[in-house]
Amino acid sequence: MTPQRSAPWLVPAFVAFALVTLAVLMQGQDANWDLRNYHLYTPIALMDGRLDQDIAAAQLQTWHNPVLDFPLAWLVRAGASGWLVSLWLALPAFIALLFALRLMDGLWPAQRSTLRTVVAGLVAVSGAAVLSGTGTSFNDAFVAAGVLPALWWAVDSQGRRGVWATWLPVGLLAGAAAGLKLTAAMYCVGFAAAAMVAGPLRSLPARLLALAVGGIVAASITAGPWAWRLWLDHGNPLFPYFNQWFQSPDALSLPYKDERFLPLGWFDRLMVPFHLLVSGRRYSETSLADPRLLLGLIAMGAWIFQWLKARRETLTQSRTASSPWLTVVFAVVSYCIWVYLYGIYRYLYALDLVLAVLLVGMLSASVPGRFHKTALVVCMVVVIAVTDQPKWGRQPFSSPMVSVRFPALAHDSLVVLAEDEPLGHAVAFLPSRVAAISVYNNFMDPERCTRLQAKAEARIRQHGGPMYLLRTSREVPATHGRYEVYGLSISGECLPVADSLVPLQLCPLSREVVIPPRCPWSAPGR
Repeated sequence: MTPQRSAPWLVPAFVAFALVTLAVLMQGQDANWDLRNYHLYTPIALMDGRLDQDIAAAQLQTWHNPVLDFPLAWLVRAGASGWLVSLWLALPAFIALLFALRLMDGLWPAQRSTLRTVVAGLVAVSGAAVLSGTGTSFNDAFVAAGVLPALWWAVDSQGRRGVWATWLPVGLLAGAAAGLKLTAAMYCVGFAAAAMVAGPLRSLPARLLALAVGGIVAASITAGPWAWRLWLDHGNPLFPYFNQWFQSPDALSLPYKDERFLPLGWFDRLMVPFHLLVSGRRYSETSLADPRLLLGLIAMGAWIFQWLKARRETLTQSRTASSPWLTVVFAVVSYCIWVYLYGIYRYLYALDLVLAVLLVGMLSASVPGRFHKTALVVCMVVVIAVTDQPKWGRQPFSSPMVSVRFPALAHDSLVVLAEDEPLGHAVAFLPSRVAAISVYNNFMDPERCTRLQAKAEARIRQHGGPMYLLRTSREVPATHGRYEVYGLSISGECLPVADSLVPLQLCPLSREVVIPPRCPWSAPGR
């Protein structure tokens, strides 16, 4: 295929659109744990005004910034079909993939061709983080939709735009992503490191200042209103996270950090790219394998070596492609932050795309013309063949995408939650005056005395109307003790809840005895 000499955005846009659409159609509509837990609950609870009457209905994640989830919630509330909602959820994946392909073209313009764009698109979209996260409510694709345009802009601006014209937009995009989803902060650190090597030392303060101004302004806009609400309600703008610093009485003095997937020790951290060659659950709740991290790091090393060799041989910059330092430093520093802070592979959605296109781009620049096409196709086939994408919850497309119908409930009813299964999506469909209180989940626990736990206990003890237990249809034996400690017991036949995502039951509760307060707050409040 001949190089694309004109319309540099047309082919990447078509490839990105086709591949992302195909990925969505192949996998079906989203039904993952997070969707069932909080992505629908928190925005709908805000719209209905029920967030103040419920307690921890979406567990620890009740207090995540809901801004990105409002369009999803509006579509679901309007009864939109699964394919329409999925197209919305796939839009950021299209943007991220488009800019990833354009990044590759900008770094290796001489080898630009339709074949390379198609191969790079397939390698990128089939990544373990990318394919499984495309068309889902995880919002990692939204982070990538801010990070990839920012990285492309930074690379494209080198030698063409001034310091502020380059780094202020980068800061705005990265800061907006971090404000919307806190895990994107690792890419902000990556951009700060990249800015240090992106030009002469004399302009370094200006680069960092422009980046910081953009980041702070954007993060303040996207996270500020929600952080302010959390501060007013709980005394912690990141509630419940980092509560060892803020000391909100509504949570324990803990960071509430998920450390299940963090590599242990320096050797384990060094081995992460090799561990990812074999399917396993080291970095995900479900099995995955992805060679892109290892191959991408190797490609970056080869890229630096090739560039340095060309410099020594005094070849022109156009013969050796763009300087690798900005892109490589961004990728390596972002990866190192991920290794030390998270270890959850789906957070690498943006980096998965970057490494995929760097791999294909470097290969296209390194293989002689005679074997060029063969090498690209073989690379694509091998990489895709050894990738194992995690299997998050998916369902066939339906209309509406989510439907929940409860039996008739009196207005003064109270719904109790007592298990760590995700039930928030169903609570969002309760009548607006029927409150839901969780007494046990990944945040609430009768054995952990916090002000919120005391408030839940008092609300249950003082409630005079009907009470019900909302639970999954399968019996969880350990659930009994979680509500019985409040003197409650199931007192009748459980009724089915018509839930399109998971079978649920609503069981009537009665109070056998009045249990004295377990927590020290006699008059709990926020």
